[in-house]
Amino acid sequence: MGGLLERLRRRREEGVERHGYKLLVKDSVIYGGGRALIKLLHALLLPLYSFYLTPSDYGLLGIVLTTSTLIDVFVTLGFDVAFTRFYFDEKSEENHRRVITNVFYVKFLWGGLLLGSLVMAMPEISELITGDRGNAIYFDIALINIFFTNWSDLPYTLFRLDHRPVIFSVFTIGRVLVQVPVTVGLVVWADLGPMGVLIGNAVAAFLLNTLALPTYWKRLDWRPEWRHMRAMVEFAAPAIFTTLSFYLLKLSDRFFFIRYRTQAELGLYTVAVSLSQPVYLVMMAFRMAWPQWHYAKLKDPVEHKRLIARSATYFLLFCLFMCTVMGVFMPLLVRLLLTKPDYWGVGPTTLVLAFSTAAYSAYFIFWVGSNVAKKNQLIPVIAAISGGINVGLNFWVIPEYGMLGAAFTTLLGYSLLAFMVYFISHHYYPIRYEWARLIKAVAATAAALLAALGVNLLIDGGAQQPFTEMLWKQGVVAPTLLLFPLVLWLTRFFTPGERARLTARLPLIGRRRRHAPAIAAAGAGGATPAGAGAAAEAGTAVAEEGGRPSAGEEAGEREDEEWEEEREADMPSAGGGIV
Repeated sequence: MGGLLERLRRRREEGVERHGYKLLVKDSVIYGGGRALIKLLHALLLPLYSFYLTPSDYGLLGIVLTTSTLIDVFVTLGFDVAFTRFYFDEKSEENHRRVITNVFYVKFLWGGLLLGSLVMAMPEISELITGDRGNAIYFDIALINIFFTNWSDLPYTLFRLDHRPVIFSVFTIGRVLVQVPVTVGLVVWADLGPMGVLIGNAVAAFLLNTLALPTYWKRLDWRPEWRHMRAMVEFAAPAIFTTLSFYLLKLSDRFFFIRYRTQAELGLYTVAVSLSQPVYLVMMAFRMAWPQWHYAKLKDPVEHKRLIARSATYFLLFCLFMCTVMGVFMPLLVRLLLTKPDYWGVGPTTLVLAFSTAAYSAYFIFWVGSNVAKKNQLIPVIAAISGGINVGLNFWVIPEYGMLGAAFTTLLGYSLLAFMVYFISHHYYPIRYEWARLIKAVAATAAALLAALGVNLLIDGGAQQPFTEMLWKQGVVAPTLLLFPLVLWLTRFFTPGERARLTARLPLIGRRRRHAPAIAAAGAGGATPAGAGAAAEAGTAVAEEGGRPSAGEEAGEREDEEWEEEREADMPSAGGGIV
């Protein structure tokens, strides 16, 4: 039995080495799927929440969660980044136990001391932020949620790093099954409003953390190794300042709404952020699988860089496509998920926020170079620059343009961040990204969205229409989405190998491509044996250009051979290959 388990383990490790993209996609789906499920259920609950919560209620909930996110920066101390990096420094169980123990002490002891102190000071903090000491109870419940959520991040991260997808999925789905009914009951039947949402989150975090304790308890040493702890702190320290800078970029605008606008408009902005979550979910799913996927391939830098560049193209293309779909169908999305007319004007803000998440995804991709080289010293600096520009602009933009202006400053800040981190990472670990393809993807997105905007202006479409009228107008706008793949195809976005595989999967085009070589071969082979030889050479040429093999050949083709063909197909060519 032991020999069988060992063979299975080795086979899986070999699969990790060979099937790069498949493992990344699989891990993204498994480890991001649970979080996506939670966010999806929250999105499906938006009709319920928007009926029982007023925009002002959403505003209070938004400012509480914004404040708790700031506090969370000082609770985690950047150890979420250090955990993953140091866990892979050595594969020995001794090293793993050392890392797990250090993370446990930070999350449990340090987190408990800090949050306990803040609970005692919360009345004063609440009055400073909201002008009402009575709101302190909302912040207290949020602090309890922070403590147990951070603590439960330890086993969740271990499930990912140890590639234990089944137990990860069980706990993630378990949290959904606890949190959703408890929250709905507290909001709907107990009529607790924002308090019900916060209590539901805290109850779920507490229960799941308690149940997860046995999964890692025996791997704790109880005696932290301070030299190793110091190394982890030094590595994580830049992440603290980076996270603070990101806080300025992502969440500081909420305080501007309280100061210069209204709590109700902050509530509308909070709803817009929730509606933009689909792109964020894709990014988080990718992010949860990305570190362990590419770190496992560092022993071959050339192949590592190739895989990074190609996966970046696919990932960012998918993010842009999601933004395009959201933009085309935004009126329908708003009307389906938001029940009251008070919320129906958040569509434009939602779309801009979705693009800001796509820009943040680009930052995350480009950050890999400095992360691999362990040269993150400048990351806090560029994050502070982007955050500072964002905050400075908000003093002017939010009082004048409200939530739409806040969304645009967020988009600008993330774009600057991605731009700067690319050059820093390129200095330490140069990667040749597929810029020509990325530009074509942006062009496809712009073409589809501009067409949708033009049609909406012509037919006077929008979310404010009666539902049946809005619905048929969405049917008129929907075909503009086809411009996205059309522009990709016409600009030769796809490599020759990708085009061959795509056309083989399209029945009409694939049938034509399969019949053409057969007709040519029949015409040549009927004359002389030499003609048959020419036909064979022609068939070989077609295969070398990236043609799809037959079903029998494909079944026996190895993944590494497919990757080699794809690399050859991506070489510059007169037909518009990638440079």
